[in-house]
Amino acid sequence: MLSFDERAGLIEEARRSGGNLSLSIRDLLLNEISSDVTSEQPAVMALAARIREEMCLYPMTKHEAYARVAGVDAGSQILPLASKRYGVISALAYGLPGGAKFWMPPESMSLPYGIAGNRFEGMVNARREAKLYETAAAYLGAHPETELLLVDGPLAFSDWWKMAGCHKDQKRLLDAVNRLLHICREAGVTLAGVVKRPSARYLLYHLGLQGETQLPDSFLLLHALKPGERTDIFSPKTALMQASRTAGFMESLDVPIYSFYGRMTREWSLPPIRVDLPAYSLGDLDDVADYCYGTAVNNGIPLPIVKADEEVKISRRFMAEVYGEILSRVSRRTGEVRGLAPYWGEGRWMGA
Repeated sequence: MLSFDERAGLIEEARRSGGNLSLSIRDLLLNEISSDVTSEQPAVMALAARIREEMCLYPMTKHEAYARVAGVDAGSQILPLASKRYGVISALAYGLPGGAKFWMPPESMSLPYGIAGNRFEGMVNARREAKLYETAAAYLGAHPETELLLVDGPLAFSDWWKMAGCHKDQKRLLDAVNRLLHICREAGVTLAGVVKRPSARYLLYHLGLQGETQLPDSFLLLHALKPGERTDIFSPKTALMQASRTAGFMESLDVPIYSFYGRMTREWSLPPIRVDLPAYSLGDLDDVADYCYGTAVNNGIPLPIVKADEEVKISRRFMAEVYGEILSRVSRRTGEVRGLAPYWGEGRWMGA
C-alpha cells in the first residue's frame, strides 16, 4: 500500500501533467533513463579502460584479401491468424563479385495456440538458423571457388539455443553447423560467423569481469575500442567454463570456435560486431578482420552480409500483401473468409 507521501506525490505529478498520460510517460522516461545513463557512465568508462589495459587490441586496415566471397543470411516472419500461427523461413547466399544469388526452397510451419505454449517463436528461430547453415553448405557445393564465407549468425552459441524449439529442431541446427564446419575445413574455405547485434558477455567472462557489471560485451567495447580496432581472439567456450557456466551448445561442436570484436564504423550509436572463427581459419584472422572492416560501408556490417540481408528479408509489408492475396483466393474459392480472421490486434498491419 502506498504511503500518504507517495500518494500525494502521484497526485501532484498528475496535476503537473494536466492529466495527460503521454506527458507522464515522457517525464518518467526522460528522468529515469537520463539519470541511469549519467550515474552509470563513470563505471562504464572505468571498465572500458580496464579492458584496454587487460586485452591486446589491434588496428584493422581496409584490405580485401579475398576475390570470391559469399554472405549468407536467413529471414523469418510469423502470420498470426485467430486459428493458429503460421511461420515461414528462408535463407539466401549472395556471392561477390558477380552478385550470384542462391537459395533453397523456403519452409512453412503452423501450430494452434496453446500447443507448445510460447515456444512457437523459438521453433521458428531454431529452424531459421538451421536453414541458414544448410543453405551455406549447399552454396559451397554449387560454388566451390568460394574463398571466404560469411554467415549472418554465430558459430559460438549461447545457452539460449538449448531452449529454442524442440529437441528435433536443436539437433537439426547442431547438425547443420557441424556439417558446414566440416565442409569448409575439407574445402579450404575460410569461414566466419558475423554477429551484428551481439548481446553475450563472453569477453567479460574471459577477463573475469562478469561480476562487476551486467552490461554486454558490445556496449562496453563501444567505449573501449576506437574505430578500426579489434580485440585479440578468445575462446567463448573456455571463458564460460572458467566462470563456472555451462558452454551448452558449443560443447557439441566438432571444431573449437574463437571470437573477436571489431569496431567497424565511427558511428557513435553502433556497437562493435563479433566475428566467430573456427580454429582452422585462425591463420586468416587478419585477412578476415580487414575484409570485414574494408567492406563495412553500411552500418558497420560487411557488404556480403548486407546484400544477403537485403534479398532474404521478409517484411511485415510483404506478409500483409501475401495475406491480402490469400484472402482473395479463399474468397473466390469458397466465399467464406472467416477462417482467415487475424489474431486480435494484428489486423491493422495484416491489412484486414
